[in-house]
Amino acid sequence: MIKTVLVLITLGALPHAASAQGSIALAVEGWNTETRNDVTYYRCASSACAAGSVVSYKRQPHRTTITIVDFENHHRGLAKQNAGQGKVRDVRIADVKQRLVDGVRVMQVSRAVEWTDGTTTHAIESRLIGPDKSFSLVSDSPRRDYTANNFEGFLRQLVIIASIKGP
Repeated sequence: MIKTVLVLITLGALPHAASAQGSIALAVEGWNTETRNDVTYYRCASSACAAGSVVSYKRQPHRTTITIVDFENHHRGLAKQNAGQGKVRDVRIADVKQRLVDGVRVMQVSRAVEWTDGTTTHAIESRLIGPDKSFSLVSDSPRRDYTANNFEGFLRQLVIIASIKGP
């Protein structure tokens, strides 16, 4: 089980803040956190999440008009573009779905990447669209079951954040 603490940091009071919307960070037990280029990465640091697991999220432009077809086509295009490139042998997209979780629209695809060294990485890529903010959430692991478990654990917390309406 993923234990998460929701930490709200209001950046509006800081001189370098571009907006008063604030920033939100998740503190997750058993995961090391790193932020680069506006993407927050969580790397597994315990036996509860499987070695090699990575979960990341990023605030995205709030575009409510994105359809599940647009989302699927985008990910199928990326898969086609990257298959056979560098160390990537093949990329498969599956389980395209859309659901509503506590008022937040969640579009997601599962992706399996077969590498030239014979290993496979499983990922779930998603877009969360709340009332006035959107996020991407990606879970990546060598094991499909851990990928899904990690994704669902982080999803619950990010849905809370995405559903918070601004002033």
